[in-house]
Amino acid sequence: MNRYQLTLTPSQLSIKPYFGYKGKIRLFSLLALLLFGSLPFLRAIIGYDLQCVGYVLGGCMVVYALYDFLFHLNVTFLFDKETASIYKINAPFYKKRLMGFEEMLIINSWECGAMHYVIGRKGKQFLKNYSISDTFTDSKKSREREVAYIEEVLGPILDFVRNA
Repeated sequence: MNRYQLTLTPSQLSIKPYFGYKGKIRLFSLLALLLFGSLPFLRAIIGYDLQCVGYVLGGCMVVYALYDFLFHLNVTFLFDKETASIYKINAPFYKKRLMGFEEMLIINSWECGAMHYVIGRKGKQFLKNYSISDTFTDSKKSREREVAYIEEVLGPILDFVRNA
């Protein structure tokens, strides 16, 4: 489960649940680059209006990739035994304490027909929660990924918090 970048030491456990965004960031960056590179040569064929639409579309792809790079790819959840707390770290910006181990609750959240695991504070888990997994659907391949996630990522997290 390299896509979650799980790192376990005796005093800390860290997970990067959005590391899977790396491929999507590369794809959108490549598509924007191809679009910006080809539009000047296609101006005679497609006309000025469609060229402007292409530039706007390419700009949206760049903004989307940049947003995912800054606010998703670098997010790390740190489980610290010394303070018995969970932190959300966004490398270039901040480190925020989310909750203590005794307040943590892991639940399944359903959005648009897909399920993912989230952590939240007991009593407030439906108001503010943080996704710690990819989405899982009802397909056979997705169920296999979910089983692997439970064994390789969720199990160690629960063991780490229980043994703190």
